[in-house]
Amino acid sequence: MMPFLDGSKSGSSAARAAILLVMIALGISACDLITAPLPPNAQPFTPPAVYARWWAMTEACSGRSGDLGAVRWYRVPGSRFTLRGQAVAGYWNSSANRIVLAEDIVEQGDMVRHEMLHALLRRPVHPRSQFLGLCAPLVSCQGICTRDDGTWHVPRSDYVVLPPDSLNVAASAELLPHESDGERWFALEVSVRNAGAHAVLVAAPGDRVTPHTFGYDLRGPSGGIGGGEIESDSSTLFFQPFEIKKWLFEFRVSSDLSEYRITPGSYLVRGDYGRHRSADTTITISP
Repeated sequence: MMPFLDGSKSGSSAARAAILLVMIALGISACDLITAPLPPNAQPFTPPAVYARWWAMTEACSGRSGDLGAVRWYRVPGSRFTLRGQAVAGYWNSSANRIVLAEDIVEQGDMVRHEMLHALLRRPVHPRSQFLGLCAPLVSCQGICTRDDGTWHVPRSDYVVLPPDSLNVAASAELLPHESDGERWFALEVSVRNAGAHAVLVAAPGDRVTPHTFGYDLRGPSGGIGGGEIESDSSTLFFQPFEIKKWLFEFRVSSDLSEYRITPGSYLVRGDYGRHRSADTTITISP
């Protein structure tokens, strides 16, 4: 997610999608490198206060509990790093209960919670029931994550293929209270509902490799940011009758408008699914 200014959308989604495409194509995952040594340029860091909230969210969705204080945290400069010949963004080490993150993802809640979920499950693999089920609205799952627990199959044959505008899309925007370290976050939850009594497989726009799913658009005094997710598993496009799917976007309130950060001011906010937009809403972001 990269900023765009003056209503002119840049390659924000494209940049994120490009990284995801590499991960999907190569099956990149570091989550199974349970005995991997620390990268030579890894540095320990104290997790920001928001990690406690993200940990609690992951506990709630997974039904598991654990001690956040027992996890050791490290970061490596850049958006990815090489570990045992693999380009990775992060991994959990079970023997040391250690999470190592690329510097650029330390504020990306979905990526951080992915590793938190490993730590809570105490497993390096990706159970579909957790990563693409119970915790699907909160954790990223790309590449090998979608295949670890087998290939998804359509659970019924009596479905219809419909465009995204056949679904109901809504967006809920909330400026969260300050964290204990004084930082503040803005949360945008996008939900999509199949209001019909029939199962639906969504014909999402985009090419066959990267169809668009959940997205957002924020426009404020310093410009705007927009972006979203691409389909990584066909299950994200399938809706049972009356089913609701959700995705959470989060942004830290900051002095600069950039990836995963938002400046104070009044914003016009909308969510979308498959580029089918929700109604506009407004919110005022304060420091």
